[in-house]
Amino acid sequence: MPRLTICLLIAGLVWAATAAAQTPPLWNDFVKAKAAGTEPELPDFSYAGYHFSERAIPDVSARPRFDVTEYGAIPDDDKFDDDAIQQAIETAEASQGGVVFFPPGKYRIAGDDNRRRSLRVSHSHIVLKGSGAGDGGTEIFMDKMRIGRRQIQVRPSRISDDELATIVKDAPRESFWVEVDDPSDLGVGQNVVIRHQSEEFTRLYFDPLPLAGEWRRLFGRRGGMNIAEIHTIAQIDGNRVRFVNPIHFHLRLVESEPFTLRRFDSIRECGIEDIRFTGHWDSFPEEFVHHKNGIHDSGWDAISMENVEDSWIRRCEFRNWNECIFTRNAYKMTIEDVTFSGKKGHTSVHARGGYGTLIKNCRHMAGHHHGPGGGYGSVNLVVTQCAMQVDQNIDLHSGQSYACLYDDIEGGILRNLGGPHPGLPHAGRDLVFWNFRHRSTFDFTYNFWNTRQRRNHTFADPVFVGFQADREIKFENEGRNEMPGDTVEPRSLFEAQLELRLRTPRDASASAGQ
Repeated sequence: MPRLTICLLIAGLVWAATAAAQTPPLWNDFVKAKAAGTEPELPDFSYAGYHFSERAIPDVSARPRFDVTEYGAIPDDDKFDDDAIQQAIETAEASQGGVVFFPPGKYRIAGDDNRRRSLRVSHSHIVLKGSGAGDGGTEIFMDKMRIGRRQIQVRPSRISDDELATIVKDAPRESFWVEVDDPSDLGVGQNVVIRHQSEEFTRLYFDPLPLAGEWRRLFGRRGGMNIAEIHTIAQIDGNRVRFVNPIHFHLRLVESEPFTLRRFDSIRECGIEDIRFTGHWDSFPEEFVHHKNGIHDSGWDAISMENVEDSWIRRCEFRNWNECIFTRNAYKMTIEDVTFSGKKGHTSVHARGGYGTLIKNCRHMAGHHHGPGGGYGSVNLVVTQCAMQVDQNIDLHSGQSYACLYDDIEGGILRNLGGPHPGLPHAGRDLVFWNFRHRSTFDFTYNFWNTRQRRNHTFADPVFVGFQADREIKFENEGRNEMPGDTVEPRSLFEAQLELRLRTPRDASASAGQ
């Protein structure tokens, strides 16, 4: 499609958006910037989810099936099925992938408190699939406490972080190109991590915001915010490398430490679906108290997925858990149509690090202390179209996650985010709240950059568009606050950005910074 035609198409979208009464200026700026190939004020959050939401999560019903009952698991009895389930997983792995299937019934795991034991998936193309998360479907029940041990772990058996190249030139925010010293170890389709950590860059990144001396992890020879953006290489032109997905920070070289491209190891196409996971936290005779002890924080922990790519959890329920879903360094992952129910616990879903985790259409009915979110360098984390409880905290858990989106959210507050004080601030720049409907039992003033004392909501110039509240909520030190009290259009920023990107040829959408 010619460039002029693209611009006319997008200009038409701008006109249509402007005609709507509740269209914010930031949306118009984004559409115009995409048409012109310039840097928008908003990040492009559409690069999130399974295959960056360009493909639907697959129907796996026709794939090879490994029925756990054929390996000794017996539903609805009083025996434990850990060994049989693990054997089914390992057989599927030896067959280069498949569906580990659970017929209807209740399967028991964790018959003792041995913290070394858990179920493990370590190869690509493994899907754990039940017969539905509702009554009459599949239930996996964790009996005994295994404090701090997630009972289903999906991650590679080996993870390396080899240096591949050094970046030798600055790169603009929301651009796709970097220039390196030597591209000989790089190839099209390869995943790499832009990695950097230094106090020098950290001060440039946050300038002109002051940094508190108590935020000790930002300072010193080994200090600084941890940049670890995962990217896929789309093109190599001499020493120039183009990524599929945008860079979400101003990459400015500093003298103290280089920016490097490093290897990203992962397993791919792993899924968990149609299962009710049940913990035994409801049997413990105390209500949840944050950080009271290891039992309250992590007595019953369900699932971790680490260094996974193009993977998913969908159509599941997590009932009576201290910690439900934990991801680390996930790339292009979707968590969708998941319900968190039962007794209130510590964490519902936490994405630590990674790029492009999409948490969509989830129901946080148990009101876990830490609701949906992430921390420690999460990038392009999108939480969209989710329902939270009154006074339930979102989760931005220290460690300067940046370019993250809370989008079309019902319920929840921004107050007790947690994380160690030396690891503050909680979030870096380009944290966006779009049509966030704050629900609380109290009035409150959020000071988003208080360096004098610990305040559990330190965000660098956060952006609010269409923020609504049922109590008197005031802001100090916010970045932008457009159209407060209104529901703005587009209703979902993520969905609108995705629709716009999918209408635009990839070469045009990646032209910024070329």
